Order: sequence, then structure tokens, then C-alpha cells
Amino acid sequence: MNILLINPSSKSPVLGLDDFIKAPPLGLMYLAAIPDPDEHKVKIIDLKYKEWPESKLRAILEKTDLLGITCLTPSINSTIQFSRLAKECGVKRVVVGGYHPTLDRYLIEEESIDITVQGEGENTFKEIVEGKPLKDILGINYSENGKIYYNELRPLIENLDDLPFPNRTLLRRNFYNYFGLSVDVLESARGCPHNCNFCCVTVHNRHRWRAKSPERVIKEIECLDKSRKWYIFQDSSFTVKMSRIKKICDLIIDHGYSYKYFSAQGRVDDIVNNPKILDRMVEAGFKMIFIGIESTKQESLDRIGKRTTVDQNIKAIKMLHDRGITIFGSMIIGNIDETIEDVKKNIEFCKKMEVDIMQFTPLTPYPGTKLYTEAMEKNWIENTNYEDWNLVDPIMKTPDLSIKEIKDLVVYAYKSYYLGNIIDKNTWIWKGARRISRSRFLWFWREVPSFLFSSIPAILKFAKRLDKMKTSFR
Repeated sequence: MNILLINPSSKSPVLGLDDFIKAPPLGLMYLAAIPDPDEHKVKIIDLKYKEWPESKLRAILEKTDLLGITCLTPSINSTIQFSRLAKECGVKRVVVGGYHPTLDRYLIEEESIDITVQGEGENTFKEIVEGKPLKDILGINYSENGKIYYNELRPLIENLDDLPFPNRTLLRRNFYNYFGLSVDVLESARGCPHNCNFCCVTVHNRHRWRAKSPERVIKEIECLDKSRKWYIFQDSSFTVKMSRIKKICDLIIDHGYSYKYFSAQGRVDDIVNNPKILDRMVEAGFKMIFIGIESTKQESLDRIGKRTTVDQNIKAIKMLHDRGITIFGSMIIGNIDETIEDVKKNIEFCKKMEVDIMQFTPLTPYPGTKLYTEAMEKNWIENTNYEDWNLVDPIMKTPDLSIKEIKDLVVYAYKSYYLGNIIDKNTWIWKGARRISRSRFLWFWREVPSFLFSSIPAILKFAKRLDKMKTSFR
């Protein structure tokens, strides 16, 4: 059987940092490892990395028996377009998995899609490939003879160490990068034990967190591309169990991988409560941590279920910077009950704290979340085109802010943070100058030439877009 796995493109938002971040589709690499290579031929096409002409895609689809598409909410339109193209080319079975089919079970009503997968796909995909009767496969919705069936959910995988190792060979030639530096990706755990009301990760993983053993993690690190600079952990929350992180760091050091640049997503409370383990992470090569700051208003943090404090945000930022770790921060624009002045204070906080990279995202109520239920009940959602649910374009109003005001604030946030005034002490130039005196950031300065060489086109494009965008705020 010829199996094609697709990572579809989505409409590029005008703002955001997508031009600086391109990562391998790890989920598809897991699926690619499942079919027996003696019986099946598997190919991955990553359209987010590079667009393909339709003629070339048609030629491949005409030879494809089974098509698998991973679908996030903003890529729903391109997923449907591609599934329809596949049917035109004679593909017998189109399977769609990823986050969106879990959030929206009614995607199966699209005639060009034969099966949607809810939740984790490895065991489900295995049974589909092996030809098990669809009525007996847990975790799918499917259409057959004009009727739609919704099967029971499949239990989550309890022991993640049982998963096959991702098939990384199919995308080796692609130059994936974060801000100009090459990357490879892995996961050490799935899910999140926390309960932020806007987060779809908890919906997809049913509010559960499961971890691979440190021994399995180091084996996956050994399989990563040694020529890549960054090794990125794609866990939704890497720091859930810090004693486990220490063991992973110990193994990284023992196996001689601490020369690599590691990055992960963590929580500020975990960082603040575990300074010694944070020190061990530094020794193991961790150079960047993504943290969700979200707001400087404690009432907002409590309302979204973040279970962190403003004081923890401040302490974590200082602790990371003191150890030479760069910070990729996230701030929500338009939290419920926040005014224009509240949002401006949030932005100024990030500038004052010298967060290295900031992502400003409008509050987005993904289907299945608590926020979505509330937004639907209160008629806050004004844009139902999922293609625009991209964490850049606002799609809902709040009691205090209109969609236009939220959009203007997003533009204002990016312009003031990344462009600003050249004499503003909070611009990147001044931040960089202050870093020179910090010896722990010498690694950063060594990579600046590579970043500039690889990213100048993206920088100019980003700056040009921002400069053209108008905002009513100053």
C-alpha cells in the first residue's frame, strides 16, 4: 500500500512569528514509523515547510492508496481542499487526525473525508492500515455507504515507552529552524495536568499527563540529527515533574549531549520552586524556555485557571536570565475583564522585564474548551471561519473590548515591542547591549551572525508588515 502523510498549510497571518519558526511535524513522523516497510511505502509531505505545485501533488495522489492529514484548527480549510483533491485523484481512503478532529467531531460530515481520528493516533492508525473493520476501531468517526458513525473513544496510551521511535529519515533534507538556527524535535511527555480554560491540549489529552521514562528520552535524543543546533522538546508542559527533569538532565550530561542547545516549554511556578534543578538544566544545555506569562493582573490569571501568580512570573524571568537562559514568552491580549489600559500594562511589563522574544495572542476559544462554552453562551464569537483562529487574528469580543480594539492592541503590542523607537531603552538593540556584560549569554552572541545570515529576509518582511499596519493606540 502507498501511504501519504500530509502536514497541510494554512493562511499565513499578517502578524506573528511564523516566518521565524519552522519545526518538523513530529506527529506524522510517529505515524510513519507504524506501517511495516516490507508491506507499505510511506511518504511525508510538509506543506508548511514548502508549498508544492498542484500538478506535482496530483501526480503523487494518483499513486496513493491511503492519505493521512494532520489538522489544526487554522488549517481546516486547506485540509478539506486537499481531501477533495485526493478524491479527485482516486485516493481510496482519506484519514484526518490531529487536534481539530478531536475538538470538532462533526468534521466527518465533509464528504471527501472517510475517517477522522480523535485523540492519539498511533494505535488507531495501525488498525486502519492493517484493515481492521472500521466498526471495531476505537477512536474514530467514519462514513460508510452514506451513513456516519461515531465510535467510542480509544483509551489513552498508558506507557509511552511502548511507542515506536519516530521515522525521521523522511524529512532529513528539510532545513527546519528556530530564528535561523537548525532544529530537531522530540517529546518527553504528553498532555497537561493543569486546567487553563482556553487550552485545547487538555481536551485532546482528557486532562491527563503521561511521561516517558528518562531512559526512553535519552534514546530519542540519540536518534536526533546531530547536525542540528537546537533540540526542542515539544511537550505541552515539560516541567510538570521536576525530579524527572533532573534525571533527564543527568542522562544528557552523562551521554555527552550537553553541548547541544535544548529548549522546552515550562511553567513559572515549577521554575521558581526548583532552582537547583533549573541549575542542572543549565548544565545540561538548556538555552531557552517558553513560559506563558498571560497577564500581570492576578484576577485574570485566576479566571483562566492558570494557577500561577504575578510574583512567580517576575521571579521566574529573573531566575532564567540570571542563568543565561533566553525567554520565549506568551501574553494574552484581551483577557476577560481586562481594559485597554490593563492590556497596555501587560505589554509594558514584558518590555520592562526584558523578555527576549514575545508572542502576543488574542484570547481564542477553541472548541471543547471551557472558554468556548462561555463564549458561545454569551455570544462573544463573531468570526466562525476557523481559518482565522490562528492565535493572531481575534475572533471574539469581550465585555470590555471589541474585536477591532483587540486587533489594534495586538498590532500595538508587536510594533511597540519589536520596532519601537530607536532610543527606547526597551528596544532589542538596547536589550542586546545590556546582555554583552553577562557572561552566561556569550552563547547567544556566538549565534547572532547565523541568525542574521539566515533570517534577514524574514526580519525585513516582518518589519515591513508591522510598519504598514495601523493602530489607534500609542
